[in-house]
Amino acid sequence: MISSAFAVLAAAQLWLAVSTGRYWRATPCLLTAVPTLVCSALVWDNAVIAVGSLAGAGPLLESMSVPRFVAHALLTPFLVLWSLSAVDRAGLRWAARPSVRVTAVGLTVLLVAAGVLHDILGLSLRAEHWAGSLRYVNDAPSPVGPLPAVITGLVVLAAGIVLWRCTGFGRLALTAAVMVAVSGAAAVVPVLGNAGEVVLGIGLLLTVRKLLPLPRQERRTPQAEAVTPPG
Repeated sequence: MISSAFAVLAAAQLWLAVSTGRYWRATPCLLTAVPTLVCSALVWDNAVIAVGSLAGAGPLLESMSVPRFVAHALLTPFLVLWSLSAVDRAGLRWAARPSVRVTAVGLTVLLVAAGVLHDILGLSLRAEHWAGSLRYVNDAPSPVGPLPAVITGLVVLAAGIVLWRCTGFGRLALTAAVMVAVSGAAAVVPVLGNAGEVVLGIGLLLTVRKLLPLPRQERRTPQAEAVTPPG
């Protein structure tokens, strides 16, 4: 049952990746690239957990699990830069200040470095059963632990609050708040953390849709194109 829930979450992340990918194709930029890459990585993350109990503990599942941690370490911190890009696109001039940009880049580099140290260089996988599912977790001791993901979530939440206060768009703040709220329980109920990532992904997509509307031709469906007369 829980394995099926992770399969549903993988399908949801796939839909989000495809949806944000349409915006990336129409407008290649940081605002569209980061959600597409993050959601694409989370497709694999959820899919591997979904098949874990079928594959069983062993070298196959262990090797399939390594990219989960690598992607989290390398991609998630870029949501800091994405948050600054969203605020900038909303027209808030302070987001374009060099000092703000340098701070955002510096924080991103620090978070990536912390993730690399803990989830790549220090990766120590251990099989863990939970509610009928099987996944590998990082058992390496570290003073950092989930701190990079927590800080990233707080930055996205802060950006969402800024957008809400300054533009009236509150969906990013709401979805980021849900993600931050459930992250504390994810260690006990892992599926909550993954579900929270889907909720946050929806917020990212809605923000991209708000700030970068697709051109009319991109919104047309194949069916509409088929029945539209030429000329």
